[in-house]
Amino acid sequence: MDIYKLFFENMPWPVWVEDINKNIIFLNSLYKKEYTKWFDGKKENGVFENRLTEKYNNEIKKCIESGILRKVSGEKDNKFIECYIIPLKNENQGVKAVAGIIVDVTEKKEKYFKLKNQRNILKTIIDVLPESIFYKSNKSKFLMYNKRFKEFYKRRGVDELKGKTDMDIFSDKEVALEFIKQDKEVIAEKKSKYFECIITDENGDTRIEENLKVPVINKGGDVLGIVGLSRDITERKILEEKLRYLSYTDELTGLYNRTKFEERVKELDKEKYLPLGVIMGDVNGLKLVNDTIGHLQGDKFLKNIANILKDVCKEKGDVFRWGGDEFIILLPKCNKSQCESMIQDILNRCKNHEYEFIKLSIALGAGIRTSMSEDIYNCIESVEDKVYHQKLLESNNIKKSIIKSLRHSLELKSIETDEHIERIAKHSNEIGKKMGLSEVELEDLSLVAQLHDIGKIGIKKDILLKNSELSNEEIEIMKTHTEKGYRIINSSSELIQIANSVLTHHERWDGMGYPLGLRGKEIPILARIIAVVDTYDAMITGRLHKKPISREEAIEKLKHYSGNRFDPEVVKTFITLIFQKVLTYNSNL
Repeated sequence: MDIYKLFFENMPWPVWVEDINKNIIFLNSLYKKEYTKWFDGKKENGVFENRLTEKYNNEIKKCIESGILRKVSGEKDNKFIECYIIPLKNENQGVKAVAGIIVDVTEKKEKYFKLKNQRNILKTIIDVLPESIFYKSNKSKFLMYNKRFKEFYKRRGVDELKGKTDMDIFSDKEVALEFIKQDKEVIAEKKSKYFECIITDENGDTRIEENLKVPVINKGGDVLGIVGLSRDITERKILEEKLRYLSYTDELTGLYNRTKFEERVKELDKEKYLPLGVIMGDVNGLKLVNDTIGHLQGDKFLKNIANILKDVCKEKGDVFRWGGDEFIILLPKCNKSQCESMIQDILNRCKNHEYEFIKLSIALGAGIRTSMSEDIYNCIESVEDKVYHQKLLESNNIKKSIIKSLRHSLELKSIETDEHIERIAKHSNEIGKKMGLSEVELEDLSLVAQLHDIGKIGIKKDILLKNSELSNEEIEIMKTHTEKGYRIINSSSELIQIANSVLTHHERWDGMGYPLGLRGKEIPILARIIAVVDTYDAMITGRLHKKPISREEAIEKLKHYSGNRFDPEVVKTFITLIFQKVLTYNSNL
């Protein structure tokens, strides 16, 4: 066998060689094994799918004509293939024949698509972050950035950022030079650094910005670039400045602050004030209010609690704001029964108080200092443990209250009725049981059924209640309800386990859904179940601009969407339950 044939025969890929008249003159063993129908001395189509055959032959022709290596990529039998067509030249550089080397790149392609999907997920996560995030080269040129960063500079009239430096995009050159100086420090020291600087925003207002800059270092120790995170900390700085001047009073609630508490403890450290009652309270649901309807409403929520505490304890003791959502009450000459009576009074007033979003709720605990030998701070620590224990005991009631309040808010703002939610919850539960979900999963499924659309609280009412087709822009706005819902649910420690299912209930089995573009079983099972049931309910009962359809039509549509929009197993289970009459459907459920 000729040397070149030995060379081709021992290659780890299928190889063919043909002359310029398309006659096969050599096939190695791997080629014969993979493409046996070629082994008859004739040129047939078999390497690629039919749609690529013409391109394949054209590339062979071009290789012969040009004497330059060509490459064809395509698919065959669910494999990704690359064929390198190599000109074989004589001593006069004339093309005598061509050789084809066929490389299976399926694994490489799959890794590429997986990596691409991971990058898309990461990009989505980074884009929903409230901070500006960017990546600069070691020459201080912007190469990548998130949505928040781009929007910030767009408001300043800068549309294109890639490849530019701070000097290019900042009108204030002193600030630009300061940013570049920061970059140089990070690169030189090869370590993360925090910076604060004063900038002027698009309205001409002075703002304070905090920057975290982290060097990206390769294995050789060279700095390739800088990842940066910027956030506006103006309000935080203003608050810090105000706190310097707040001596004894909490500005928000009007209660005494922690500094005053420390002073008052010293004043009450006398036997004549014994027994000294200590009541501590931890507000329930504050983070939920802040994240859902804003910090102004959160402030109002705190003020209402503070006013109740002040009113109950008036002339009996002092109320202090102990922390963000914690309060402490010092009650001179107050015994255990008196403390318990005050606690009951506070709870009753919270229960009867009218607040438009969520019931006022606070976990309370009490302790008594009975002798001077007892350390007041040990007493406080003991009371804190009681409050924590009380929150654990009441966690289920707190969860129910939060769910009820969220559902009520959604019903007030949109067309989501209790009947609709109950249907979704009931049918989802039956599917979940049929598919073998655990009791814990079924409980979470019930929560997802009730709260999957809670993000619509953050969508304008004129879009939610529009009785005609939404515009493309309105559709994009409506899509954000999944991310808004995710943030709302994440704000409640009692509900955090269902956050991902709320986020992904509009993902599709084929990966064409939103917001993350997940596919198949990457989508949480709870979200996959809700997607089917919610769609069926919408078809059967109708929506603002869509009339209801029959059960038969709805089932046919589910079958049509099975395997592309919906999980086939969920669809099959749902339809089976309908035909078995486990699920009976009517609008009066």
